[in-house]
Amino acid sequence: MRMIEVCFVTKAWRAGAAWVAQMTVQAIAEQGASVAMIAPLAEPSTREPRHPNLVRILVGRELTEGGTGLTRALASLRRVVGTWRAVVWMRARTRTYVFSIPDPLIFTLPLLIVLRLSGARVIFLVHDAVPHAFRFSGVLRSVELATHKLSYRLANLLIVMTKALRDELVEKHGLSSAKIVVIPHGAFKIEPVAPCPGSGRFFLFGTFRRNKSVLEAIKAVILVRRSDPSVSLMLAGEPHPHELDYWQECQGAMLMDPAAFDVKVGFLPDEELPAYIVDVDAFLLAYRDFNSQSGVGVLAGLAGRPVIGTRAGGLSELFDDGLSGIQIEGPPTPESIASAIRAFRVQPIDHWRHLASHAAVKLEGALSWNAIAMRYLGFVRRD
Repeated sequence: MRMIEVCFVTKAWRAGAAWVAQMTVQAIAEQGASVAMIAPLAEPSTREPRHPNLVRILVGRELTEGGTGLTRALASLRRVVGTWRAVVWMRARTRTYVFSIPDPLIFTLPLLIVLRLSGARVIFLVHDAVPHAFRFSGVLRSVELATHKLSYRLANLLIVMTKALRDELVEKHGLSSAKIVVIPHGAFKIEPVAPCPGSGRFFLFGTFRRNKSVLEAIKAVILVRRSDPSVSLMLAGEPHPHELDYWQECQGAMLMDPAAFDVKVGFLPDEELPAYIVDVDAFLLAYRDFNSQSGVGVLAGLAGRPVIGTRAGGLSELFDDGLSGIQIEGPPTPESIASAIRAFRVQPIDHWRHLASHAAVKLEGALSWNAIAMRYLGFVRRD
């Protein structure tokens, strides 16, 4: 039976977190290493990694639409059971596992303990030090935090995508910096998109949640339109399931100037993205309290679009790597975001087309999947 150098485990199957796992696995296989992946089938199927060096083990998807509470719970339970079985079965063929966006920690922590007791090496790809939105409050909040800290301590190695997230894990969770390595977010593959059109339209894409300052961005656009009525904002994505009240507040704010906003609520498939991006001049990423990498920021840069954003977390490092755009000065308030939009609009669109085109080339080189794969293999092959 052929031995496998590394096995990736994730419950993610669509959107940014899934793409990172899928493309990392593909790149590792292309480097000549043997790799396994335990995860649901990718959506779209074109993102599914395929290579002779890859052992692919499919588990069920969670239900994101339709179904009763019971059918949703049963679908998730089938995925959990399938993942457990696959991970344990793979133990005879591999020593090293990489977990990224795993099943809920109530199920994952026992699995990590079993693996460590068996002599396996566990690498945890940490996207966020703590959840963007907590499931629980009060006493249960402290339990939720404790489970995250325990998952980090059970891992042999933690991989993060930004220096800011590494520093947060060290400072707030008391972890040793020697246990944490930074490997950047790779370059997403998207269809070519025409240069910025000069439409005055901006794009807020992804999960709608408080730390993306969605409400402040909406209010900022309303402020800007008092003197520049051609400005508008397109919003596409899904409200965070634990912050639905926040999304209701955002919807209420948009009623103050309905003509300023074009909203698509729901998951945006890969094949639809270019049609949205082609109509916008820049992405609006007013993040705060954020130390992770921004997959949306990476997507924007590679699509030849500038970013109007803060320097929170990975956005700071993307700007340093060549991402074009305007940086929001100070905390992301309606006024500071509006000021950044006005500064963007002062420059002719040809200026932004030129900068964004060069930024896309720089980012593609800085975020090479082949280089990322070799970094992973360096840790996997370490004795």
